[in-house]
Amino acid sequence: MSLVKSINRNNLRIGRENIGLDTTMASEKISQSKKNIVAEWEDGESLPTWSQVAKLAKLYNVPELLFFSKDEIQKNKVIPDYRVGVSEEGDGNVKKLINLVITRQRWLEKFLKSEGYKKNHLQGTGRNINTPKQLAQFINEKLDINLAEIKKLSRRKDALKYLVEKVENKGIYVGKTVAHHRLEVDDMRGLFVSNDYCPFIILNRRDALAAQIFSFVHELGHFFRRSDAVSNSLDFRNTTQNIDPEEVFCNKVAAELLLPEQEFTKEFYTKVDIDGISELYKVSKIFIFYRLKELKKIRREIADDLESEIQRETKENLRVKAETDKKGGGNYTNSMKDSNGSLFNRTIHASYLENKIGYVEAANLLKFSPEMV
Repeated sequence: MSLVKSINRNNLRIGRENIGLDTTMASEKISQSKKNIVAEWEDGESLPTWSQVAKLAKLYNVPELLFFSKDEIQKNKVIPDYRVGVSEEGDGNVKKLINLVITRQRWLEKFLKSEGYKKNHLQGTGRNINTPKQLAQFINEKLDINLAEIKKLSRRKDALKYLVEKVENKGIYVGKTVAHHRLEVDDMRGLFVSNDYCPFIILNRRDALAAQIFSFVHELGHFFRRSDAVSNSLDFRNTTQNIDPEEVFCNKVAAELLLPEQEFTKEFYTKVDIDGISELYKVSKIFIFYRLKELKKIRREIADDLESEIQRETKENLRVKAETDKKGGGNYTNSMKDSNGSLFNRTIHASYLENKIGYVEAANLLKFSPEMV
């Protein structure tokens, strides 16, 4: 295979750094050789083949032509990482996802500006609200979320859809991970990446729907505070030393919005009560347990055993969901539609129908034929 004649070494470096890989890791992903070939290319000691350039472009999620362009690849902004206990592989996969989101935002921002759209007027409007309860009330008012409507719904899937529609109507893009992102629940539960025109919230599809609902409202906390974040914790207590205060705050916002204190009037609640509350409010049992314990509505003598029982149930439910997802497979186009999110799909599809972008560009953005939207 012939070598390229020259290459933009700076773009090689920026593309790699944007997805959080060092040269050794990048070399291992595109070659079976033990040599650190990526470092050699970046240092100008050797040149890649055309095949290796194609592999790098796919790995870095950039067009091949950028490696030969005089224009510099934009450096990604740093997203605060509030996760705990993350593997090296999971960390790399999250950075690849962040790079994908930021790449989409750059395209969308340019397009929306050209179409005369204004900046998102809600983003960051809650940054000066000092308590989780006040911010939860503020979010309810601005997005017109009605807890009574959520309680009427029979399925968690419908509750999440209700919340997502409220949010997308305000110009906030919402997507989910798919299998090829290779992200486990412990790697990431939610992600918020700010942008003046197209802020993004991403949820982990592998998580239980009840946990996705919690994570979604948590990320709304980040949106209204305009605090970019990648998260994997559901804990809103102050007992875990490893969790950043910003994460605890946004988790408390989710607790106040989804399970307001005034909803719980009994002196003490049992496991049977928690099961019923979970079905009614569409959130996880462990989240409900922590909320009731915080409100001092769990008897102290049963708290430890009850927590252990619910945690066992939660782990088993996630295991069953993972097995079901593997067996189910799923249609690729439908999975990508869900991953992109309705607002993103509609934006790209409309611009394609109006001949503002071509078929190839639309298909590359959507990752499927625009005629399938």
